[in-house]
Amino acid sequence: MNDRPDARELLQAARDAFTAEILPALAHELRYTGLMVANAMAIVQREIEAGDAAARAEWERLGKLFSKRPEPLAGDVLHGALASYNQRLANDIRAGRFDGRERAAMLENLRRTTEEKLAVSNPKALQGR
Repeated sequence: MNDRPDARELLQAARDAFTAEILPALAHELRYTGLMVANAMAIVQREIEAGDAAARAEWERLGKLFSKRPEPLAGDVLHGALASYNQRLANDIRAGRFDGRERAAMLENLRRTTEEKLAVSNPKALQGR
């Protein structure tokens, strides 16, 4: 079975061709759209490379924050469970649950989650920190 090039390599080749050959040839009024497409391709490539590692780490942190021992999850099930936990976190923050001694742990979770998301969506935002 031929598994080369893989999805990441194909996406990189497509992005390279797009930015080298198509983007420079676009009319001025399409340049912004072209840059958005190239940026979206870069984000997708970073998502492929990162896999579920950040989501699994967030899942573990949220489990600790809620004093639960979360079962290992992956893929869409993991992302659905994270959405539920994050909704609970938002409700608990609004209700004042983290106004006391658990505040530092909650803030650390939010900081780390934000950094992990920025590493994929906008890594330049983390430079110079």
